[in-house]
Amino acid sequence: MNTIVMILLMMGVGALIGGVTNSLAIKMLFRPFTAKYIGNMKVPFTPGLIPKRRQELADQLGKMVVEHLLTPEGLRKKLHDEAFQNQMVEWAQQEVSSMLKSDQSLKDWMSELDISVDRDQIHKSMYSFAHERYHQMMKNQRQKSIRTIIGPNWDHKGKEAMEQVSEYVLHNLEEYISSYEGRQKITNMIENYLEGQGFLANMVSSFIGTDGLAERIQPAVSDYLRSQDARLWLKRILEEEWEKWLNKPVRYYEDKLGADVTADMIATTVADALPVEEWLNRSVKDITEKYQTYVVDQFVPKLVHKSGDVLSDRIPDIMSKLHLSDVVKQEVESFSVERLERMVLDISRKEFKLITYLGALLGGIIGLIQAGIILMMG
Repeated sequence: MNTIVMILLMMGVGALIGGVTNSLAIKMLFRPFTAKYIGNMKVPFTPGLIPKRRQELADQLGKMVVEHLLTPEGLRKKLHDEAFQNQMVEWAQQEVSSMLKSDQSLKDWMSELDISVDRDQIHKSMYSFAHERYHQMMKNQRQKSIRTIIGPNWDHKGKEAMEQVSEYVLHNLEEYISSYEGRQKITNMIENYLEGQGFLANMVSSFIGTDGLAERIQPAVSDYLRSQDARLWLKRILEEEWEKWLNKPVRYYEDKLGADVTADMIATTVADALPVEEWLNRSVKDITEKYQTYVVDQFVPKLVHKSGDVLSDRIPDIMSKLHLSDVVKQEVESFSVERLERMVLDISRKEFKLITYLGALLGGIIGLIQAGIILMMG
């Protein structure tokens, strides 16, 4: 009976020592939080391991996150994951669709984004843009001929239009000459001419009269204007002038008007032509109605995939510039020791209990072995 009691007692003492020792060792990971002193002598094992190595722990956690957890390869793999890409496309489509179908006016919508929507400022910006763009474009165009600028297609169309222009001019001129107003104009011209031509002109005028001369001249002029010869003559004149116009450099016409005057005229026309106020007061839905299907179904998926590819290629540079290891290190260093203790215990509480129980088990086994040795020696 005494033997059994001794064995159980030694096993209990061993289990108690093993369990308490492991529990104390776990506690000493965190406590005490600060160094303890007896007089001027520092108490060994104070502060606890984690408080003592807190800075090293923060540094190692930062390196571990960057080198083993949040790696460029892991992020790149996630970005290229088909399921993730589909989720991103679906999310982007929902957000963009909701935005494009908004009943808010463009002005209110832009105001929510803190974008200036002052009409005068927009008009001024458009004027400045067009003015500057004109001068930038003209730097490389001033020495070129008009023919080079418009290209062979418009050159050909211009030549084809010459015949139509000549017919239009002759037709309207012939109608005018044949009209009563045209006849009066011819009469007035004859009178003005004969007044300064002396005796012979006065004699002709007295015999025939200006009305008679006009009556004879009017049909002749009308017949000529309807003739093929007149059409060919006017067409040739127009084509010659067209060629002269095409062969001159752009600078020639710009100098006639003045570069600044031309730029101001074009910029003002562009700025005034834009219905800024109308656009600002229209709803986003109305403005984008024609393009919603294309943007949501085609543009957004392409943009998401392209953005993923670009981001994937830039991940190492982005992570390098973010200095994630330093971010993790600074965050861990900012934690209180109590918070670190809670975090570790929340993660490893079950394992720490098992370690304590294992210590008690090993202590009990050692106590049993010691009891056996004592019995054999006694």
